[in-house]
Formats: sequence, structure tokens, C-alpha cells
Amino acid sequence: MEFDDTVNQLMMFNQAKEKNKTIILEYAPMLRDFLQRQDLYDIDYYSIFDDLQDTHLDNIRPVNPLEFAWSKNAVFIYNPFYILVRVDNQPYAQIISGNLGQLQRINFFKEKKLSKVYIFDDRGFLSSIVTHNDNGFEKQEFFNLAGEWRFRLEHNGEVTVNPLFKQNFKQTKYDSMRDLISEKYSEFIEHNLTEDDVVVLAGEKRHNQRILDLPRQSKVIMSIFSDRLDIEHDFPDLEQLKKVDVIVADTPRNTELVKDKLAELNMQVPVLQIPPFDSRLRLGQSQRIRALRVFVLVDKTPIEELKIVTNEVSQFMQKNKYVELILGGYAANSSSMEKLDYLKERILDKLNITEADVQVAEMAENELQDEESQEILRNVKLFKRVDFYKIDSENSLVSKWNFVRLIIGMGKDMDLYLQIAGISAGIPQINSVPSPYVDHQKNGLIVPDSLELKHALEYYLVGLKNWNEALVYTAKKIVQYSSDNLVGLWNDAL
Repeated sequence: MEFDDTVNQLMMFNQAKEKNKTIILEYAPMLRDFLQRQDLYDIDYYSIFDDLQDTHLDNIRPVNPLEFAWSKNAVFIYNPFYILVRVDNQPYAQIISGNLGQLQRINFFKEKKLSKVYIFDDRGFLSSIVTHNDNGFEKQEFFNLAGEWRFRLEHNGEVTVNPLFKQNFKQTKYDSMRDLISEKYSEFIEHNLTEDDVVVLAGEKRHNQRILDLPRQSKVIMSIFSDRLDIEHDFPDLEQLKKVDVIVADTPRNTELVKDKLAELNMQVPVLQIPPFDSRLRLGQSQRIRALRVFVLVDKTPIEELKIVTNEVSQFMQKNKYVELILGGYAANSSSMEKLDYLKERILDKLNITEADVQVAEMAENELQDEESQEILRNVKLFKRVDFYKIDSENSLVSKWNFVRLIIGMGKDMDLYLQIAGISAGIPQINSVPSPYVDHQKNGLIVPDSLELKHALEYYLVGLKNWNEALVYTAKKIVQYSSDNLVGLWNDAL
């Protein structure tokens, strides 16, 4: 998942009309594509690599890979994920596009091994070429708009500058890419940062060192997000913390960990606990449809627990024809896909039907008159109320939640984005462990034993009273964390 505290903060600054500029320190040729997906396309940003490569470009130019100089006997095979190019009946290249259809990269093969990768910028030019040899990575060359290489990352981690452009760099060779990025970052800070500015640092091991090691010039807020910074092992040292004015943490647990670390270092820094709500989400509209959709994320829930959850929900579905079950898993997680396949087979077995029965019943529903066929038909209809949903993008998940009535998460390790999105969309959640985002009988229920799910399902799916109360409670919570209020909290702390 791509959403994090920084995405939320940028939305917050824009909505509160706070002037801001984002500094992108990483190599991000698909940056515009990412910003588009997160509704941040119009933010003001400075990309270090645009400076390093001299690729400042505002307009976007479409690139058609089929116009390249391919071999005359090249055969193009299309599938949902990429275009496979075969030459002399051997794999020659993979053409891979981004979410909006723009050319992202081309993988070239030699004797069925990856030999070269062309990486394209989403504005429509060749950004870099990665070369592989028999031992793996060999080098990566970074280009300007004219197709001239500006600098090259070697296999040993060193960076070599093209002599043609040595006047744009302080050195002709760097020990690492980090040193090159730090040089350009220092130049930018020297010419752009004033004492009146506030730096919001996305807490992360490399960024902390890069940013906090510089001479202090302005106030600094360090933002800590669970999936990015290991507080236990990568928390800033005493010298770095002297340059931090405020720390923002995403969960109560992280807040306590930060305070413990500060106490160990005998440091006093204000710590705010602010959950990063996903501002793209709107309060759910599930009350507008008859279907009562229950969403279960399989990724962090053990299979034994999922068996019980699906049993309990299935029994409830047999009593209430409007209840539907969505079993979701991230497509990039192979173990989650295995869980979905296993649960699908298990539910079919429980209903004593096969996938062939499902297909036959769909084609000949009116012809199935005998009692046994009618039983199969009833079970097929129940099975078709279960959606085995492969989550292939964050935006598709966001749209899926618009009509979800209830979220169930019975794993001990909760999915942070699921909880953030649940509260942002006003969907009550049933969890097995206490959560900073779920208050018992307010916007959800804490049910330690999955065998007790029946009562929790009745609580939110029979009638709208409890569901409406959860929606109202969540709406108040979201207002509490509105953009203006959060900016006010930050300003008070500073």
C-alpha cells in the first residue's frame, strides 16, 4: 500500500491552504503517476533527480514502444500484465506499462536471462538503463533529455560522473549514491530554506541522517509512521534529536515507544499522536443498498482463524439473504493468494458443490426442478455471494469500500491501512485485539474469540441503529482531525 502519513499531511496542508513544497530525495521516474493515484497531482515539489539528470520538464509526451526499431521477425504477444516480445521463438523483451497506460520499462533478455532494463520517466523519455551480466547487476546509467548519460552507478556502489558534465558536480566520483544525493540536497537547502520555514521530516533511517546531520536552519517536525521507521533500532541519536522540535506519531503504541526512547536519552521533545486519515475516502454509503457487505482481509489473519470467521459469516448468510462476504487479499502477496484459493475450495466443499456445478447452475437455472438440483442451486446462490477479491491497487480497494457495511479483522497483527481506511470511511470494525482506531461499542467491537462473531454480526447487520451510531461517532472523530485542527495542533506544539 502506498498511503502513509506524508500523503495525508500533503492533503492536509493543501486543504488548510498552507503553502508547502515537497522534496523528493529518491529516484522516482513514475512520480507523477504516483501523485495522480493519491490525488496530489498539483502539489509543488522539488525532485533531486530532476536536478541531477537535468530533466526538468512540465509537459508529458506519449511514448509508443511499438515504434522502436524492433527486429523484423519480432512477435508481440499481449496479456493483462505486459506485452511479451519474442524473436526466433525465444523471449526477447517485456514491455511494461504503468497504471495510466504510459510506458514504464522494457526488460530485455539474452539466452532467457535478464540482460538490460530500460526505465522510462512517466513524462515520456528514457530515464535510465540498468545493465546485468552473469554475476547480476553491472551498472545503471542515468540520462538527460538529450539521451546523454550524466552519471553512472557502478556495481560496487560508487557513482561516476560523465566528464562532459563535471562542471555540474563537485566531484567526478562519489563513494555512494547517498553522497551524491546529499550534495545536491545541501545545495538546495542552502539556497531555499529560511529560519521561518518548518521542515516536516518523514522519519526514516536514511532520511533522518541526511536531513538532521545538516546545520540547523529552521524548525523541524519528525513524523513517525509504523510501516517506515523501526523505533526500537533506528530512532535518531541525541545529536540529531537536538534539531527536532516536535515528533508526530501515528498510533498510541508508537507514541509510548517514542516517549520511552526520549526518556532514555534524557530529552524533552513534545510528542503528538495523530492518526493519518485517508482524506480520499468519504463516509460509506452502504445504507443506500440492500446488500450487507462484510469485508475480511486475509493477509495478516492465520488460516485457522479464517476458517472460523468464514464459518460464522457463512452461517449468518444462510439466515440473512442480503449478507455478502468479501474475502480480500493483496495480489502481490503470494501467501494471501494461496489463502484465497484454499478458502474458495473449502467453502465449495462445505456447500457440497463444485465450480462445475456453479457454471451449470448459471446456464440452466430454470431447468433444475428436482429436489437435489434445487439444493445445489441454493448452495450455488450462496457461494456467489462470496467475493474472492484480489487487491491489485490502492484505488480499487478505496472504491470497493464505498458500499461495505462492516470490516472484520481477527488477526493479532492488524493491517494499519485497513484500520485507517475503515475509520476514514466510517465503517465499523470487529477486531480480536484492542486498537487505537476502534473504540468498543463506539465505532466497532473488540471480540477476542472468533466463535463469538455471531453476536457481533447481529449487532451491526440487524437494523441500522448501532451502525448509525458508529457512523456518527466516526464522523465526529474525523472532524476532530480536520486539516485546520491538525495544523493548529502542530503550530501550538511548535
